[in-house]
Formats: sequence, C-alpha cells, structure tokens
Amino acid sequence: MRRIVILGGGMTGLALAFLRNQNPAPGDDILVLEEGPQAGGSIRTLHEEGLVLEAGPHTLRTTAAAERLISALDLQDDLLVTDPRTPRWIVRGGRARKVVPGPSSLLTTAVPFGARMRALKEPFVPSRTASLADESVHDFFGRRFGPGVARWVAGPLVSGVWADDPKTLSARSAFPALWEAEGRAGSVLRGLLNSPKPPGPRFHSRTVSFREGLASLPDRLVARSQRAGVRVELNAEVLGIEGPFDGEDGGGIWKIQIADGTVYPADTLVSTLDTTAVASLFESRLPRSAPRLSAMSYSRLAVVLQAFRPEREKDAPHGFGLLVPRGEGLRSLGILYLSSLFPDRVPGDVALTTSFFGGALDPSLPDLTEGGLLKLAEAEVRSLHPALGPRIHDRVLKWPAALPRLPIGHHATLDLLAQDLAEINAGSERPRLVVTGSWRDGLGLGERIARAEELAPTL
Repeated sequence: MRRIVILGGGMTGLALAFLRNQNPAPGDDILVLEEGPQAGGSIRTLHEEGLVLEAGPHTLRTTAAAERLISALDLQDDLLVTDPRTPRWIVRGGRARKVVPGPSSLLTTAVPFGARMRALKEPFVPSRTASLADESVHDFFGRRFGPGVARWVAGPLVSGVWADDPKTLSARSAFPALWEAEGRAGSVLRGLLNSPKPPGPRFHSRTVSFREGLASLPDRLVARSQRAGVRVELNAEVLGIEGPFDGEDGGGIWKIQIADGTVYPADTLVSTLDTTAVASLFESRLPRSAPRLSAMSYSRLAVVLQAFRPEREKDAPHGFGLLVPRGEGLRSLGILYLSSLFPDRVPGDVALTTSFFGGALDPSLPDLTEGGLLKLAEAEVRSLHPALGPRIHDRVLKWPAALPRLPIGHHATLDLLAQDLAEINAGSERPRLVVTGSWRDGLGLGERIARAEELAPTL
C-alpha cells in the first residue's frame, strides 16, 4: 500500500488527487488535507439574489490539461466560453481606451503613438548580457519595448494580474515565456515568432467558466474523487510534520499531525501550500531554501462585487474588463465586467462589476471598512459608466494573502528548493516529498491543472 497525502485542497491538490486516482497502483490510498471549511482554494463562487458571483478567480484560461480535465469530469455541457474578440480596456487620460486582442492592438490609443513606435523597434534592441540573471518587470519591458510600454502596458498588467509592483516583481519568474524568448533569439518578438512548435495539432486556449460558476470545477473534483475512494478532509490544519523516516516498519516515511490531534502516515507527501507554511513545516528539511521562502510575502486584496440595473443595455459595461495604470486618479487595480463575459448566466437587465483594491502599491486600502470600500468602488465604476442605474446588490470580501510576490532573483530560491528536494528524494523510486504552488509552477488555474497532470503519474 502506498499512502499519498496532499496538503492543500485548492485546484492543484484536488486535480492531482483525482488524476492520480484515475490510474491507481494496487493499494494506493490518497488523502487531501484542507485547513479551511471548503475545498477549492482561492475559488469562491457565491449564489446571491439569483446572481452567480465570483469573489476569487473569475475565469479559467485553459491549457490542454485543463481541457482534458473538464472532459473527464463531464463538465462540457456546463461550459461557458468568452468571445476571444472581447475587448479589454486601459484607462489613459481619464477615460477608458479599447484594446482588442490580436495585431490590431497596436492601433490602440491606450498606448501613446510614440510608445507604440518604440515597441516596434524591439527586434533591433541588443539582447541582455550574460551576467543579467533577472530584473524587474518594469526594467525588462522598458529595456525591450521602451518606457511607454512599461508604463501603460506592463504596469497595469502587473497590478491587475499579480497585484504587485512592476519595479520589484521578477520578470524571469512572472513572465518566463518572454524572458526565455529573448534568451533564445536575442529578441522577445523574434523568439515568440520562432518558438519551437509542439508536435500534433495546434492547441487553442479558451477563456471559460461554468453555468453555476467556477466552483463547479472543484465541487465536481471532490465529488468524483470521494466516490472513487479519495478522502478529502476539511478543517484539517496541519500543526506539524515528522520525517522523513526510513519507512521500513510500515509506519510511513512521514507523520502529519493536524489540529484535532489525528496523525496521518504518508509514503509520499505533496505540499501545495504557500511559502510561509512550507518554510515553517519543513524548515529543517529544506535548509537551503526555507530561509528565502519564509522571507517571501503575499499581496492583500479587497474585492467589491456590485450589481446594477441600467435602463438601457448600451449603458452597461462591455468587454472583458479594465486595467488602471497608476497615476490615473483611480485606486482600483482593475475592474472586471462579469455580465459581459458570461451574459447567458446573468439576467438581461443586470450589469455585474468586480473591483479589486490593495496589492503591493496600495497595501493599506483593504483596511477600509466594507462601507468605505463599497463607496469607493461605486464612485469609480460610475465615473467610467455614469448611466449604470441603481445598484441592486453588493458584497465585499477581503483576501489577506491573495497572491505571491515573486522578488527579483526568485529563480535562485527555486533552484535551492530543487537541491533540497533532490537530497530528500535521493535513492527513492517514488518521490518522498513534492512541493508545488502558484509561487513555483504558475499562477493561472490552467497552469495549476497542467502541473497536477505532470505530477500525477510520478507519485
């Protein structure tokens, strides 16, 4: 019997448990320990007043692995797909300016004309020196595409996606495809255009959700996994971990104690926890990487959900959402237009907006009262969409540790972690300890599912 214990019931942990259990070895026993009252990690779908609201991620950008998982869970009929032509918006000069995906985005007035012309010179900019191991996102985009793109594109993108400061966020870790493209071809654009093509048909990613919200995915994972014998324990805060032992006495290589006193043995232990928890629980077992992991921080966020009833359909926001560069007079990091993304699950006369506040550049803003945050969010949404009509519903939620902040040089921390894990797993046919997470293997839900698919057959 092989006992596999997965710490964390977010998307990676649940997908890994399900996928590993699809082809179990004889006697496999899989347990997921989730410290909170519900599985799903950052996914928080709310059903209120007949509305489907999202307080965490709003969409899933699919990978090939995510598409396969959706199919395996028989969720295709519940799938909602956004129109790939849906425009994004960036605030410049006090008004929202459209950015349409694709080559026509070069014509957008969201980026000043001179900045667009400078960006086109990127293939002729000298490549980075061999001694440059990493740099900030701001410096990377400024060096490759010019200060205008760094200001009007990279800045709001980092604030809206990572809730971080572009002048401290690692370019190598946050945008690995762009960093690798320059390293491969001496130019980001040349590297992307000439990137190696994987064998087989070309995969086309989609931006999706489900009729009952994103929580349909973790809910179905839990239901199918439990039906097949996987145990998912909620409210199971891990207090301590002992090991690794030799396991020859049958007591397991690891012993995991949770808050109620229960001790679980494990032959393979998988952590999907945040860096603080990993450093605390495995400190002496990760001598090289734990000090650096414990020093990492997370961005705080406040999320304000609002429903309006505009008199005319044209007065409702249209598009994917809006990003706000710093210095534009708005404190929102970004605003998503959920009713425009998935109109089939919203009453026709309702407009839904989600405003995000806080992050690395405005860290104290989530400390405002819920009433203060709601007042600010409504004022900023109405400044951009003045004819929204009356607000008919609202909700404020706060995330004290929403997103990992990846400092310049984060790749060195991951290299040290790999050395620590190699030492722990040396001489074992199957890994004793696996460590993954958004801070190591990718932020998006699609990336998390892809990593789970990679790990499942190795356990």
